[in-house]
Amino acid sequence: MYMKEQIREAAYSLGIEIIGFTDVLDYSYLWEFMYNRVKSGYNSEFEETDINKRLDVRSVFQNCRSIIAVGLPYGEGYRKLVTRTKGLLSVSSYGEDYHKKLGILLSNLAEEIKKEIYFEYKICVDTSPLLDREICKNAGLGSYGKNSLLINEKFGSFINLGYLLTDLDIDCDNKINNIDICGECNLCIKNCPNSAILKEGGINSKKCISYLTQTKNYIPFEYRKNMRNQIYGCDVCQLVCPKNIINSQKEPSHDYGSLLIDVEELMLMNNKEFTSKYGYLAGSWRGKNIWKRNALITIGNLKLDNMYDLVENELKNPSDMIKMYAAWCLLRLNKIDSKKTLLNRMKFENNEVKEEYIKLMEAEL
Repeated sequence: MYMKEQIREAAYSLGIEIIGFTDVLDYSYLWEFMYNRVKSGYNSEFEETDINKRLDVRSVFQNCRSIIAVGLPYGEGYRKLVTRTKGLLSVSSYGEDYHKKLGILLSNLAEEIKKEIYFEYKICVDTSPLLDREICKNAGLGSYGKNSLLINEKFGSFINLGYLLTDLDIDCDNKINNIDICGECNLCIKNCPNSAILKEGGINSKKCISYLTQTKNYIPFEYRKNMRNQIYGCDVCQLVCPKNIINSQKEPSHDYGSLLIDVEELMLMNNKEFTSKYGYLAGSWRGKNIWKRNALITIGNLKLDNMYDLVENELKNPSDMIKMYAAWCLLRLNKIDSKKTLLNRMKFENNEVKEEYIKLMEAEL
């Protein structure tokens, strides 16, 4: 117990307000849930495919005995920015990349603990195959909402999660049982743009807007309209959640205007310019081309007709992906003129791109 209180004090001195401890290392009680999720096709390509690796903490840190989990609040006072001409980043991508920020905090915490006792550890901030939210829930950082996000009673769900896998013997208060904190509320389910939140629990990742802004896989037509103007991430299920009123009622801690993205500028950027302007953000990891694809979806959804010529020029892009989304965008902006353009371009394209153009011209967009 003494060690735990010392660690708490060290964390508080570093500005870490949310901290908990767990020595649950075996998560095999979730095997069936994880298996059914994969079987139903709800998992994403970003996840570890070997379920057993996800359920055994010792697959990542063999000598693990306890886990020190922390939460870092973000987005204080944030309210969704309204725009008719710009793209939008999730508030999770505001400021310095939280992976780096939280990683440094955890490293500093480890160094503080080492002043009292030597120990081995591994830092995890969305970088391991393990079930981050389940680990942090068991450490008492919060309870699951229906949107599968962890909700802290003081800060809501606007918290970034990370933890130290350690070989320390710590007296832990494990909280394995799930607490229903949502009751009859289903606002997140009703407001999810692509109905990705499942009534029976869990998320169909492949329909989630946040996932769609990051995947390199093909995005079905019917999902693109609901992506609206999102360039990276999505905050809808958090913004409608009553548990986050404690966050939204606060005064904004920052000017969140930088989350609005000039899509015309983005379309014209080269890789170096993109890295220079956006490389420090958490959302930049997917690179310029994925952001550019999302900008094309944004232009089509916002009906930014003044960018028609700029988009048309992307039909000459060396990337087949960019060509195909540019074609979708053009048809959303001006169906008659763009059909003529696409027909004229057919002779320059490979079979995959030709087939996509034909499918697009025949579809109701």
